[in-house]
Amino acid sequence: MDKRLLLVVLAAVLLPFLAKTPTSFSAEQTAITTQDLLKAFTDDRGAAEEKYLNQTVQLKGVVLSTGISRFMTPNVELSDRAGGAAQAVCVLPRQDAEKLTGFKPGQSVTMSGKIYKFYSGRMVIKECQAVE
Repeated sequence: MDKRLLLVVLAAVLLPFLAKTPTSFSAEQTAITTQDLLKAFTDDRGAAEEKYLNQTVQLKGVVLSTGISRFMTPNVELSDRAGGAAQAVCVLPRQDAEKLTGFKPGQSVTMSGKIYKFYSGRMVIKECQAVE
């Protein structure tokens, strides 16, 4: 079989799979609140993991604090209200540490990121960025 023909056949077979981005945020989706996301995991963890783990979502919440974790990653803790319990930790890429100065306690934000895990009663979201 000609190498070019083989490449065309492989491209035709693989391209539909490579073009799909099931973990990307769809414009039709609406943001979920920290409270609703946490409730989904506490009510039925299995169903929530199936629906949300490794998915990119937009998460609405209120900034509790910012800082650098023990893993040397910048993060923003979110709740459903100012002074509330931490419900989500949004981990920013290391190179975005300077962006932490843009977040203030009590500020309402929408963050985009990939749901990583439910740990110690809160969500961990990675690859986060603020949504304008």
